[in-house]
Amino acid sequence: MNRSAFLLVMLALGIVACTSRAEKAANYNDRLIGQQKTIVEALVLMDSAFSDTNASKELVGYQYAHLQAQVKHAILGLDSIGPFQQDPSLQLSAKELFRSYEQLIDVDYKKLVEIKLLPAESVNVAIVDTNFAVQERIFMQSKIAQERFYKAQEEFGKKYNLEFE
Repeated sequence: MNRSAFLLVMLALGIVACTSRAEKAANYNDRLIGQQKTIVEALVLMDSAFSDTNASKELVGYQYAHLQAQVKHAILGLDSIGPFQQDPSLQLSAKELFRSYEQLIDVDYKKLVEIKLLPAESVNVAIVDTNFAVQERIFMQSKIAQERFYKAQEEFGKKYNLEFE
């Protein structure tokens, strides 16, 4: 009887430990996603400035600087969050995602800003084609980077018994 009680207690402790670890892993994931949300919010503001035909040069410049700052801040935020229980896999994947955002912003978004700030009389078919090509490149590169992160997130979830919605 003593042995049965001991096994039952050990089983209960094992379940609690797994639940606690899964809960910690979920909270860790949420912190990383919180950093990503700040970037996405800045991207939405930047895209709004691009689509606003009356956006001033100052507004476009401000939104671009804000976007750059948010990405840099999020990358630093990942460093302050650190790895999950000595497992840096999800942190490194998030950093790779954020670095891809940074690259897109420093190159492709910069090109879109330059195009947006051109005087209307300077815009020709070649400029419009370039604009569309840059937007397509941003879309494709973002999609690839995001899919890599989702894959790493799924692997993290499997390792720590998480299910993502």
